[in-house]
Amino acid sequence: MSTPLISVIVPVYKVEPYLRKCLDSIVRQAYTNLQIILVDDGSPDGCGAICDEYAASDPRMTVIHKENGGVSSARNAGLAAAKGEWIGWVDPDDWIESDMFAYLLSNALAENAEIAVCSRYEEYRERSVFRGWEKTAVIHTEEALRQLLEDRCMQNYVWDKLFRQQLFEGIFFPEGRTYEDIAVMYHLLERADRIVCLSEAKYHYRQRSNGIVGNVSLESKMNNYIALQERREYMGKRWPQMSDLMAQTCVNASVGLWCAYLQNPREVRQKWLPRLKEIAAFNRTHKGKTIHENTLGLAGRIVVKLTSFATPWSFLLASIVSKFYQIRHGHAL
Repeated sequence: MSTPLISVIVPVYKVEPYLRKCLDSIVRQAYTNLQIILVDDGSPDGCGAICDEYAASDPRMTVIHKENGGVSSARNAGLAAAKGEWIGWVDPDDWIESDMFAYLLSNALAENAEIAVCSRYEEYRERSVFRGWEKTAVIHTEEALRQLLEDRCMQNYVWDKLFRQQLFEGIFFPEGRTYEDIAVMYHLLERADRIVCLSEAKYHYRQRSNGIVGNVSLESKMNNYIALQERREYMGKRWPQMSDLMAQTCVNASVGLWCAYLQNPREVRQKWLPRLKEIAAFNRTHKGKTIHENTLGLAGRIVVKLTSFATPWSFLLASIVSKFYQIRHGHAL
């Protein structure tokens, strides 16, 4: 196998209890030709000092200390400093297997693919859950986009993938918003002719209730929904054969909005209520298939029906259903 340089970008913010495990897993990679870029996004804890400590003992590491600008700003700063032919990512509260980058790169080169994506473990407090492919497969642009919309094995995360650097030319993460990966992933997949999907799990994705994904903030969940609607509007013109699937992803995302609505302050609810009424109107038109295909079972189908109404009773019922679901399954809808 040839040894091209891989730039590994780690955006760092308020993850002091987890950061050392993450960095240890990167510096101990079997594939050693790495440029490791740590972007300290103005973290108020000890993360910046930990980054400097590791960089002092490993010449492959570069630390960028910057004012806090959010995860998109940190990712963009890392991309600007990247010199590698390939770009990889690791989130600072996660960790990777020692052969992850060797595994991704060797398969990408063997299959002449622009993107390699591995399976992963979702790490909960008391269990690990495998998510990925049963067997290795090479797929092309349309199938990759379809799998992304289906949101099962192929998802919007950048950290389980290795990308040819050229794919990022002219692409930036949207600053000031969360769920930034949704805004860029479909563009990256659309630029790739060949994507190799790998069956071995090499990434460990730590599940934290206080992370972005576990956040009940209406603002955060609206960022998720807006990113999906922007994707639908863009892809709908270029891939009309997937229009129904794009609409379904938006309807599914609105479930989280309805379930979280009452957990937010009154002024936040008032701010977003006009937008929620627009979403309700959209859902009344597009909810049909989603109700039958919702992967969250009966609870999900009930809340999908409720999202057709932006009224106090619909938000209350969605909150009640969500609480029962969380008690039974250990996580929110």
